[in-house]
Amino acid sequence: MTDDLERQRERIRELLISEGVDPADLPDDMEEASTHVADFVLGRGDHLSACDMAEAIGMPLEEVVDNLHHLGILTPTPHDVLFNEQDIALVEFLRSSRSDSFEENEGIEVLHVAGTSLATTAEAAVASHVQGPESRTTDYVQHFQLNLAASMLGLEMGQHLGTAFRHHLRQAAMRQRRTQSVQHRELVLMAVGFVDLVGFTSLSQTLSPGEIVDLVKRFESQAHELAHGLNARVVKLVGDEVMFVSEDPADAAAFALGMMHSYSDRHVVPRGGLAMGDLVNLHGDYFGPVVNLAARLVAAAVPGEVLIDDSLVGHSSVISESAGRRMLKGFDEPVRVHSLITSARTPDAGHESHAHLR
Repeated sequence: MTDDLERQRERIRELLISEGVDPADLPDDMEEASTHVADFVLGRGDHLSACDMAEAIGMPLEEVVDNLHHLGILTPTPHDVLFNEQDIALVEFLRSSRSDSFEENEGIEVLHVAGTSLATTAEAAVASHVQGPESRTTDYVQHFQLNLAASMLGLEMGQHLGTAFRHHLRQAAMRQRRTQSVQHRELVLMAVGFVDLVGFTSLSQTLSPGEIVDLVKRFESQAHELAHGLNARVVKLVGDEVMFVSEDPADAAAFALGMMHSYSDRHVVPRGGLAMGDLVNLHGDYFGPVVNLAARLVAAAVPGEVLIDDSLVGHSSVISESAGRRMLKGFDEPVRVHSLITSARTPDAGHESHAHLR
C-alpha cells in the first residue's frame, strides 16, 4: 500500500512539473495536489496584482478594483497576484464600455447582471464536477488527471462562450422586439408559468443529500430539455420549482403539460400555474401582477393539475375545462380558473394520455 501511494505521489509530481509548476512549489500532500490542480491551471500566467494593472494602464487603483468588483471578480488585497495581460485588456474594456452613450448607473447595472450570471455558471460547473465525475475517482492520480482535464476544458469553453453569447443576444433582441409593449418599454406580452413538485419537502426529509441532488437534477434537466424543444425559456430554477415564459401560449401550455407527464415518481407529483399578459421585464427576470397570478395558480392547483386563468382560455390552441372559482392569496375576490387539458404543441395533442392527471 505504501509503495502504491509513493508511486502515485511521484506520478503527480511528474504531472505537475509537466504543467509548468515549479518543483519548489509542489505541495507535499497528494490530496491537496490532486484537488488544487485547478489553481495551477487557472492561475497559470498570473504575475500581476491590481496595483500593477492600475500602474500599467494609468488608472486609479480604486477604479480598477471597483470595475472588477462590479463584475463579481474579487480582489482580497490589491497586492494579490491574480491577474495577467488579459485582465488588463478586460479592465480597459470595462472602462471604455461605460462611455458617454450610457449613464453611470446603466453601465454598472449591466456589469452586475453579467457578473451574477457568470458566478452562477461557475458555481454550477464546479458543483456538477465535484458531485459527478470527481466523486467516481478511485486514486489520487486519477483524481488529479480528471481535475486537470476539467480545468483545461473550462478554459477552452470560456474562449468559445463569446460565440454562443452572440446568438443569445440576437435571440433576446428579436424576442424583445416581438413582445415589447408600445406604451411601456418595461413591459412585454408573454405567457408565464410555474411548475413545482408536491411532496418534495416531506420527501427530502427522508433522503440523503445525494438523493436530493439527483431528484432536483432530474427535475431541472427535464425542464431544460422541454424548453429547448419548445419556444419557451426557463427563467430560473429554485430547488423543486421552475419559472418559465413563452411568447406562444400553446408552447407555454405544452411545457407545463410536459412537466406533468414526464414525472412518474409516486412520491412527488408536479402541479402548474399559467397566465398571460404584460410582464415587467428586468435583468432577465419577470415581475408584476400577471407573474403573481401564475404563482398563486400553481399554489392552488392539485397534484397533477395545471391551472390557467381567463387570459389563456380564448386561445384556440389551448384546451381546458372550467375548474370553478378559487380564492387566491392576495386577491380580494375569487378568481375564475380552468384546468389545462392539452395544447396544440403537445405531441399527440388530444390523446387521452395528455389529459391532466387527476
